[in-house]
Amino acid sequence: MKTWALARFTFRETIRTRTMIAGLVISLLYLALVPMLSSPSGGGAVIGDASAKTAAGRDFLAFALGGLNFIGMFMAIFTTLGAVYTEIERGTIVTIISKPVSRWQVIAGKWAGHTLLMGGYVMLMGVALWLSVAVGSGTLVWRFFPALLLVCLNVITMVSLTLAFSTFLPVVANAIFVFLIMVFTSNLRIINAIGQTSQSIILTSIANVFRMMLPASEVSDLSSVVLMGEKRVAELSGAEAAAFTPRNWSFLYEILYLAAMVGLAVWIFRKKDLKSA
Repeated sequence: MKTWALARFTFRETIRTRTMIAGLVISLLYLALVPMLSSPSGGGAVIGDASAKTAAGRDFLAFALGGLNFIGMFMAIFTTLGAVYTEIERGTIVTIISKPVSRWQVIAGKWAGHTLLMGGYVMLMGVALWLSVAVGSGTLVWRFFPALLLVCLNVITMVSLTLAFSTFLPVVANAIFVFLIMVFTSNLRIINAIGQTSQSIILTSIANVFRMMLPASEVSDLSSVVLMGEKRVAELSGAEAAAFTPRNWSFLYEILYLAAMVGLAVWIFRKKDLKSA
């Protein structure tokens, strides 16, 4: 009950922040503009037989889902940056733990609050995108929902990573570290392609080893495969994709990864001397 109370408090406080409000405004604009941002042929492709409509619907949803994944991860980072460290600086965290609340409950409550907020945001946005295709083309793309769950998992992973860093890093340093990790892991495909072209074992090994540092990019690719199929993804991505195909078990690894981040946050917070902070 104490953890749930902290989760509800975190949820209410975060949803009122300027970052969250700005993110919601951007999201509404995205919903309105995404049909115009997709390929020009997309609108014509939905006119025809059922298979053509379904294929066009999948392509559109894959494009839209990629944007939602990007927006969701950024919002997850910005809303979680100061989740713990800011309260330590202000001294408000001492008030919380002076009550009969364990330190692990503080972390669990904050994680649950941010997860419910960002997970709910992604699901609502995703359903809105799916309905826009269903109403506009009369096509029901059921593959979209497993892909949406993978994107939701990505966003929760970014919440977990940022929360872990927030136990010992100020907001600016936290932002720098998280964004560096995200940018680096998002470009491993390029590093791998260079390694393949130059036949460099070192570069290809770096790309494959560091895929484990943050699985969000790989899980994003997996969501595209789930939604469109391997053949269609290969057509859109070219030969480069074949050398760096997302692994089917990457989402399981991401679940373990986010659990490890939450565990790390609990361990660091329990060891932290809050009186001298």
